[in-house]
Amino acid sequence: MEPIERNQETDEELRFEADRLLASGLQTILSDYGAVHVIGSYALHLMVWRDLDIHIVQPELDKKKFFELAGRIAGLLNPPRMHYRDETTAATQGLPRGLYWGLYPGDERKGAWKIDIWMTDSEGFEAVRAHGKRIEERLSESNRPLILQIKSACWRHPQYRREFSSGDIYDAVLEHGVADIDGFWRFLKDRNRAL
Repeated sequence: MEPIERNQETDEELRFEADRLLASGLQTILSDYGAVHVIGSYALHLMVWRDLDIHIVQPELDKKKFFELAGRIAGLLNPPRMHYRDETTAATQGLPRGLYWGLYPGDERKGAWKIDIWMTDSEGFEAVRAHGKRIEERLSESNRPLILQIKSACWRHPQYRREFSSGDIYDAVLEHGVADIDGFWRFLKDRNRAL
């Protein structure tokens, strides 16, 4: 089987696993706290590892309810580690204004899921939705396999999600015509990214 075909199968398999994870009770719990949107590589059909990005849209960001949500999710998934961020006060550039839980049910580099859950208001979600839509509109039958191939080659890199991310891969392929992993490493080097 060609690596490109295998990457497309991996995406399908991971989205199927994600659907099962959501159906295990996670979707029901999340829905109790607002409108649920599964975004990112799942929505774009660009999954190469077990990473699920979820946004809950809620007009009022209630920290007490957000911690209640975390307790219910912990009861369901039993993650040994959860990471909390309050981006209503931190206001980190490039992140939405909202509340965040990062769930780590295991070592994602060894195949465990990593689940990002944001709670934002509709204005905060609109920017995220629009960004995903811009990427989706640029995807084609010719560039989707390139993105999958590059993501597959580098998601286990120790600097992935620290010095570079899937956003850099999308930018490299969609905006700069990068067509392989060597081209991607050059793309990062040209931008003075420390690897």
